[in-house]
Amino acid sequence: MNVDVAKQVSQPTLSFKLLKQLRNRNLEIPSSALLNAPETILQLGWGKFMRGFVPDFVQLANNGGRYAGRIVNVQRNVDHRSEAFARQDGLYTLILRGIADGQRVEIKRIIGSISRLLVADREWNQVEAAASKRELRVILSNATETGLKIDPADTLESQPPRGFPGKLTRLLLARWRTTGGQDSEIAVIPTELVENNGPLVRGLVMEQARAWKLDAKFLDWAQNSIHVASTLVDRIVVGTPRAELLAEECAALGYQDDLLTCGEPYYLFAIQADEFTQRHFPMHLTTPNVRFVDDLRPYRTRKLRTLNGPQMILSTLGTLLDYSLIYQALKDPQVGPFTEQTLWQEIIPAMGPEQEAVNAGYARECMQRIDNPTIEHRLQGIRVDLTTKNSIRLFPSIRDFLARKNALPGRLLLTVAATLEVVVRGGLQDANADYILERWRQSDEHSRESVLNFTREALAHLSAHSREPLDVERISPEVTNLLMDIRKDGLRAVLARRYPADQAAEESRKSL
Repeated sequence: MNVDVAKQVSQPTLSFKLLKQLRNRNLEIPSSALLNAPETILQLGWGKFMRGFVPDFVQLANNGGRYAGRIVNVQRNVDHRSEAFARQDGLYTLILRGIADGQRVEIKRIIGSISRLLVADREWNQVEAAASKRELRVILSNATETGLKIDPADTLESQPPRGFPGKLTRLLLARWRTTGGQDSEIAVIPTELVENNGPLVRGLVMEQARAWKLDAKFLDWAQNSIHVASTLVDRIVVGTPRAELLAEECAALGYQDDLLTCGEPYYLFAIQADEFTQRHFPMHLTTPNVRFVDDLRPYRTRKLRTLNGPQMILSTLGTLLDYSLIYQALKDPQVGPFTEQTLWQEIIPAMGPEQEAVNAGYARECMQRIDNPTIEHRLQGIRVDLTTKNSIRLFPSIRDFLARKNALPGRLLLTVAATLEVVVRGGLQDANADYILERWRQSDEHSRESVLNFTREALAHLSAHSREPLDVERISPEVTNLLMDIRKDGLRAVLARRYPADQAAEESRKSL
């Protein structure tokens, strides 16, 4: 038997019983008060990001005596996560590593702030019952950018609805029916990375309710008793390490944890919300970078453009070069400098001079966070729905660069062309892939006019799907040229010819 596997098998599994043996180690343990706290939050979605974000803040708030409550978590169907959750009594380890104030930081914390994990496809009645309890006052969601749309196949009788708007509407309806609309106000806090996610989610609920012809009294309650926030979330969470590294982490911890989640210490949770939401979700009292703000726009613009923008450039180009980690792409002698050039010569200038110093400082911090060798940020997860992510995170910079500079942002357009090439190569898990691939099959890749028509159709579709306006006619000719060059000569040749690495990004930084 492999030594690492033998170590894994011989180790005890993380559990309530094991907690007593771990209290004197360099490991943060959930308090007994937390483990007995009432269920006050329902969280829809339990991907890697959500495991490393809100449950952490809820635990710290409980431990600090500023909150008393736990999370009921909901995932769509049974998988290894729900099975591990049951084995481990709902406990998992969060490991945060990175640089803070110039010092290397490592935090190991066993998370116990999740009371139950319900599987929607099997336990929908229990999900509705949880949402109906009066003491539960917050619903959090992370349906991803592509999940914010109504599924036309959903009906009021679906058990459960497949679409996120259908699920949320059913939960709110169950709460209204159970409580009679009395003492039943609730906060809804979406965490999807789309602009104005609060109004968007509220609009989807009302649209779904009207499509199902729900009672006018419910519609009135929904308008007046549901407090929907808008948010901006920021933390790099890479999830559970690959098997070899997981075995090493568990060997160091002394127990087996199949839900172990890794991320960075940095976090920001900016929330635009009313007093009700602040009162029932007071995480800002113990975690200062959970901030209730009057205007999300500067936070969102800064984060999506100067952190997520470079991440998506690295992920897109790294995919074409067969890298598996974002860190590998950053260290590539062509891709790394190209990404920094794009950041300092196109993304930052597109944001304008009004907050130049703040944006530049944040950009430097973001590049340090991306350049974090202590966590493995895998491209496999980042490139899921790559086209939607790139549309949301790159199109605004393209749009503003065109407006401010009256010139084409060539590096960003090269990334757009590379995005289309990733889709055309096939195998991408992406909501827009079928549409783009079908248009490509109808094209003649040897005819520039045909590829230009393909590019126009693909970019117009992405612009509409992401709700990010784009001057498709203006940029399509250059994106077409770049796409054809990448297909003919390869990405490395195009980078070397157009943007050689010796165009140092540091000179661009100093010029700001």
